[in-house]
Amino acid sequence: MDIPQLPVELITEIISTVWHMPLSRTERITFMRSSALVNSTWADIFDLISSRDVHIPSAAFCEHFIQRLHIQPSAIAPPSVFRTLLNLLQGSAKPSLHPARSANLACRSLTIQIINAEVHPSKGGHMRLTMGGVLDSLLETLDAWSLAPNLRRLSIEYLDTGFDDIFDRDALAALPLQISHLDVRYTFSVGMPTWLVESLRKKQERRRHFVWKAPGVTRLSVIGAGKNTIGDLLVSCSNVQTVDGECSSVSQA
Repeated sequence: MDIPQLPVELITEIISTVWHMPLSRTERITFMRSSALVNSTWADIFDLISSRDVHIPSAAFCEHFIQRLHIQPSAIAPPSVFRTLLNLLQGSAKPSLHPARSANLACRSLTIQIINAEVHPSKGGHMRLTMGGVLDSLLETLDAWSLAPNLRRLSIEYLDTGFDDIFDRDALAALPLQISHLDVRYTFSVGMPTWLVESLRKKQERRRHFVWKAPGVTRLSVIGAGKNTIGDLLVSCSNVQTVDGECSSVSQA
């Protein structure tokens, strides 16, 4: 018995709703892998949405994304573009890409989650932030090759970290000028002691030296940080005109 095809509008709504949910890294990779398997219509709509609002869940996918930015689109997209995603997420060999749309022009936002592999972060303590290096490499590549000209928002989602890392990343000095919205979020795993989180926020001191400035950022969104971290971000992004989230209650002075 044939399974009826869902309307394109409904598929689009389903994929868009799930894709923009605050998924964990594992959940997002599962959804990416599954979307390459449903059918060609689902896969094409998923590619359209995920190419516009890009999430970078791993170093391997970051390499795949950069490769797509460099490739010129063709008139027809063979199934290999979707098979590539599936093979990538499964760790298989990657075939050549011939996308129907330009990933370079499609990208409007980039989101990357930086996870601390240690259970309890502490100020000045060691943190293993593998995806931090991926962010550095990505920003430097975008800047060096003048890629993603329509990119407007960069979202950095920190999980179980302290608040110093973003200020210590020299690569943010290479933040492409077309990025006008910087979105920074700090969250902590279930079970993380609330007293530890509050202690980290309160002990975070204002910085005297800044390794990067982002004069092109005119909108700043901050969630989960203390007032000193927000104040320092406002110094780094000195031309901010719009503030969202918790930073809206902090004076730029």
